[in-house]
Amino acid sequence: MLWNRFPLVRVLIPFIAGISIALYFQLTFILPLALFFLLILLSFALLFILQRKLSYSLRWLSGLLILLFYLGAGYQLTVLNLNANKANYFGSIVGRKNFSIATLTEPLQEKEKVYKAVVNICDVRDSLSWHPTSGKAIIYFEKDSASRNLHYGDKVLLGGKLTEISPPLNPGEFNYKAYLKNRGIEYQGYMKQQDWKFMSAGNGNPFYAWTYKIRDKLLKILEDEGIKGDEYAVVSALLIGYTDKLDPDLIKSYQGSGVMHILSVSGMHVAIVFAVMNLLLSFFNNMKYGRIPKAVILLLFIWFYAMITGLAPATIRAAAMFSFIIVARISRRRTDIYNVLAVSLLSLLLINPLYVVDIGFQLSYLAVIGIVAIYPFIYQKYQSRYWLDDQIWSLISVSIAAQLITFPLSLYYFHQFPNYFLLTNLIAVPWSAVVIYLGMAVLAFSWFPWLAAVLSKALVYSLLFLNGSIAAVDNLKFSVWDNISITTIELLLFYSIIVLLLVYLSKRNKKLVLAGLTLTLLLSVSLSVHAFQFAGQKKIIVYNIRKHTAIDFVDGNHCYFVSDSTLQTDLRKQGLHVYDNRSLLHIEVAKNFPINTSTFINFSNSFYIHSGFMQFMGKKLAVVSKEIVDSTSRKFDFVLLTRNANITMQQLHKHYQSKITIFDASNSSLNIQQWKQECETLHLPYYVTADEGAWIIDL
Repeated sequence: MLWNRFPLVRVLIPFIAGISIALYFQLTFILPLALFFLLILLSFALLFILQRKLSYSLRWLSGLLILLFYLGAGYQLTVLNLNANKANYFGSIVGRKNFSIATLTEPLQEKEKVYKAVVNICDVRDSLSWHPTSGKAIIYFEKDSASRNLHYGDKVLLGGKLTEISPPLNPGEFNYKAYLKNRGIEYQGYMKQQDWKFMSAGNGNPFYAWTYKIRDKLLKILEDEGIKGDEYAVVSALLIGYTDKLDPDLIKSYQGSGVMHILSVSGMHVAIVFAVMNLLLSFFNNMKYGRIPKAVILLLFIWFYAMITGLAPATIRAAAMFSFIIVARISRRRTDIYNVLAVSLLSLLLINPLYVVDIGFQLSYLAVIGIVAIYPFIYQKYQSRYWLDDQIWSLISVSIAAQLITFPLSLYYFHQFPNYFLLTNLIAVPWSAVVIYLGMAVLAFSWFPWLAAVLSKALVYSLLFLNGSIAAVDNLKFSVWDNISITTIELLLFYSIIVLLLVYLSKRNKKLVLAGLTLTLLLSVSLSVHAFQFAGQKKIIVYNIRKHTAIDFVDGNHCYFVSDSTLQTDLRKQGLHVYDNRSLLHIEVAKNFPINTSTFINFSNSFYIHSGFMQFMGKKLAVVSKEIVDSTSRKFDFVLLTRNANITMQQLHKHYQSKITIFDASNSSLNIQQWKQECETLHLPYYVTADEGAWIIDL
């Protein structure tokens, strides 16, 4: 049977299911290790008995036992890795007045106003004594000469408060809390100059410290060769995985063109490094036992490169996969690529089961599976006698295969699809390889100033062409199909159809066609039902955006966006807090209006706006941002208090009678606290977006 060719894949599926169960249901039940190992021994003993005693028709029982074993193993390993289940996790004792000792576990990252560091909290002091602890946190240091000199492995005394990372307060907003939690980080803190003190250096892993120093030296070489700006940001990301200098607009350009993957060190980059080293070490092929030292050097260099680039999940995946291929070559055994992928994935999940929820990790493995499974069927449809023609068709086939299997996940997470992905991949993939080769040459020949100068010039021009061509494609009309959203069920239906397609390409079973058509019909029905529901939606959303006022009046697939004038022009901030929700709501058109619009505007009798007063679907909303001078008493359905209006709740309610008063994030926390107390005294209903998230009402 086809399934029997992939034993490691069969093991991997229940293992990932166990991890998913633990993460999705946030279960905390842990089997004692002694009991767990006892169950393992009993399971293998029972399996041995079943294999010998059961008839062939009942052998499925032994398969079920193996499945349950790996399901339990995945669950147990994941639960043990969760911070909440660790006895010495610092989060269980940290509080407002605690001091803590922390060690930097990564190099410092420079941000616009602060330095950011990921630290391990080694000790925490409560009111009585110090307690040894573990667990990671993010610390933001005030920019000064002292914090600028912090390095990996430095130990510091922290006196500032550590707080839990807040969940997103707007619908559809990127869940930074969940993102960090899946990396073992649940707390953060801001430290002014007086809140921390340097204790000692050199407390990290010496090998990691050495690789970080090498990375810094490589980055310094690129700087010394006169590479700067966006060109420096891209080449440092391509070569070394250093992404701190990437501009948000540059990232958006690469995302919209469908080639964001080339900016994160992954399979393509490791493959290029492998190819270069394999060529340089080809002299070992002429030696009798040369394959062994060659393999050892290749393994060491690949993992050294992975270390320098920061051990991102996608890089680890690529390094692990190439490692298994190299080992297979030493043993001269034929290996099935699916089993190689499965064993590399299983190995990484044994080290850290939380990799399974890393988006880059998921997309990276899916892309490889798509290339392995689908590429041959596409490539063989066209054969050319000409080398260049064949190379172009091969690249097109790879792009289609990778895009076909990753696009449902991209729609699910990013709500967009790059329409010109074939064009950009034809340019970006081969040209990024040129950039990587030139970058490696600049680093290798930096000892020869005249040669390095020539190579660095060629590198800069190559980067200018790469960035310019991607920006040009991104600026083309209809370059991105955005505002798409699919549900989890629809995502599973998409992948069920793709799996059936892959199996059909291998087995040509007509029953699979019927099953695929049935699933396609279900997917179409689900998408149509949701489209119908979204077409009839009516709602008001007051977003929580610090120092700003933002309101969406949603009418089907359209919305009217009312905000302060500063936010009207800040598209990046709108992208962070508003756009994702519009994608989830299938909003196709948004019309923008500043709050202080003095002209009376009427849109199809559904939305009116005039000088801070709005009416939508018969509901009246007043935006109050200053002291009331009009003595007229008016009735509104909702009142939004903004920009620290100089008013008491008694005065507000006297002039603006409403069902509820909303305080948005344009107000200071001090004013909001005062208004809350007044509302509670007067028994007035209120809503605070900073406490409860965006205010949403369905009409």
